[in-house]
Amino acid sequence: MSTGVGDRQKALAPSHGGASSKLNVVAPAPACLTYQLQGSDIKYHLPLKQLLPSVEKNDRYLSNWPGQVGREIVQQNQKLQPSNVDRLHGFDVTNTNNAAKPRFLEQLETHLRKELQVLDPSGPNAQEVNLQAYREVFEYFIEDLKTYKPLLSAIKNEYEITLAHQRNRIRELEPLKNMLVTTSESCEQRIVALREEEKFEIQSLKNEKIQLLERIDNLLKVQDSLETQVSKLQKELAAEYERYREQYDARQLLISDMNNLRYQQEASKDSYIQEVEAVEDTVKLKLALKVARADLKALQVELNAMKAEYGDVIPRRDFEALDKNYNELIEKNENHQKQYFQMKQEYSTLLEVNKHTTLQRDKLSAEVELLKTELAGGLSLSQLSHHTVEADGDYFEGLGTGEDVIVYLRHGGLIKNVNLGQEDITKLLKEIWKEKMAADLQSGTRSSLPEFFHNFLQKKYGDSAMLWAYNIYYGCRNHQKDEFISLFFSILNGIVDESVYHGQIQLISHLLMELKYRDTSGKGILSKHDFSQTLKKALPNKNEKYTHELVVAATTQLGDEKKIRYKALFDENEEGRAGAFIALLQSQYAAEKTMYLDELINTLEDKEELTVADLKNAFQKIDPSMDPQILATYLAQGFQTTKEQLDQATAVDTDTVFDRLQASDIKRIGPQK
Repeated sequence: MSTGVGDRQKALAPSHGGASSKLNVVAPAPACLTYQLQGSDIKYHLPLKQLLPSVEKNDRYLSNWPGQVGREIVQQNQKLQPSNVDRLHGFDVTNTNNAAKPRFLEQLETHLRKELQVLDPSGPNAQEVNLQAYREVFEYFIEDLKTYKPLLSAIKNEYEITLAHQRNRIRELEPLKNMLVTTSESCEQRIVALREEEKFEIQSLKNEKIQLLERIDNLLKVQDSLETQVSKLQKELAAEYERYREQYDARQLLISDMNNLRYQQEASKDSYIQEVEAVEDTVKLKLALKVARADLKALQVELNAMKAEYGDVIPRRDFEALDKNYNELIEKNENHQKQYFQMKQEYSTLLEVNKHTTLQRDKLSAEVELLKTELAGGLSLSQLSHHTVEADGDYFEGLGTGEDVIVYLRHGGLIKNVNLGQEDITKLLKEIWKEKMAADLQSGTRSSLPEFFHNFLQKKYGDSAMLWAYNIYYGCRNHQKDEFISLFFSILNGIVDESVYHGQIQLISHLLMELKYRDTSGKGILSKHDFSQTLKKALPNKNEKYTHELVVAATTQLGDEKKIRYKALFDENEEGRAGAFIALLQSQYAAEKTMYLDELINTLEDKEELTVADLKNAFQKIDPSMDPQILATYLAQGFQTTKEQLDQATAVDTDTVFDRLQASDIKRIGPQK
């Protein structure tokens, strides 16, 4: 009965017959019959009827069991045990009536049970294989029941057609299922992607919100800080304005006192002293005028800036409140003034006593400082006795320790006057210039001469630096007839820019280099003609008159009208002074600058104020071949600004601009028209 099971399993395929399938016998086989549904490729192999036990067609086997047998009839010889296979496939052969079954039925059940036990329920198409086993049994049943065969065959065929139709339907729906699964997965992925994108966007918006809130907090803090600064600047502006008014009044009183002192000194001293004091007063006036103009300019610039920035800042109600408060303060100030005058009288009395004591103390301190200097090696005792003439009680009175006093002269007591001679001052100034140029070369920037002068004295003289500062300063003031000392003193006081000194040094160095280049023999001697031609080449903008004067000065200084030992022209005498040739060269340098500036001011057509454009056009008109970089340097010096900020410079008084140019190293660049 199990014959053909392996062939049956191999014959089953994933796709099955069509809708009009019918069961047909295809071909006989030695041990089985092959059946095929019409319109289907599936073949089912059934065992031949001869393999089954012979079934006799009589009424004994084809009975109406179990209706024929009562419940009392039980065959003791046949006891079937139900199997798991029977229950799994809906087949239960248990005889609950305990009655004898027909032999044909028993044979079919036994055959079916064996077939089901052989089949693998976990294999591919297991249900189709099981159905085939039931189909075989049903075929046997139809063949044996001749009377019911047409009806049973029709029923079987209808089931087969229905099964085939359902298989086709499943086959048609299979791609849709796959497409549905694919679409579902795609939609899920898209939904996940959209959620991720939305999540990222939400997170970005949250971060941006936090940043904006932080920025708002910072802006609010900045606003509070700016409001506080504005309030503070308003108070500082009021205090600064009051301070400038007091300084202005003090300067006016100082100028008046200086004029009175000058008249008294001129009336009490002889002609030589009058000439010296006149020079001193002129220097003081120039210095005071320079400082006053600089302060006035700075004050005007700051006042204009304050007006522009804070003129409309204070609300009217705040102004009225401040005005009321101001009036109250005035009343309080008047009361304080009365108390102040009373205290001032008491203070004046105490001050006189203190001044007398301080003078005695300072005299002793000055003598101690001088002794320290002698012992420390600033000047030896023999040098002091040789170069100085001390007078008992000859002291400098300190200018005070206020912020308006130059840092190297801040002293409130008396300073010993060692009466430095011109030669000593010249040597000290040369040493200062040498040290400063070396320091500037090392640092790569040009330092301020007053600042370097202060540091130089502190480094060299230590505790005696103040003594030497006053003696060098007043020594320079008393020997201004010397061009070298006068130039140093003017630069130290800010009257002349340091570039003037470097310009003269560069001019002398350039001329000496050209003379050496012309001297092919290297003996340091040139003919008068070669010397004159070299001067014209090295100084192309110098006119014939000035060139002739230089040649005459050279021959006069050397005493030889044919050959000129040009190197001797640049030597200094025992006192450290340059010869007549160098002195004339420096004098011509100053005169040429004055003529150049006079030509420049005549071009401006008496303008009271100058802009950067006005001064630039004037320079280009009288000196068209000037290099743009040099022109920018001159403009920056005239307007006291940097080259980068020339476009932002405002109009300045013409006299102020030319005072600044006069104090700078200004010279003609191209040939004169």
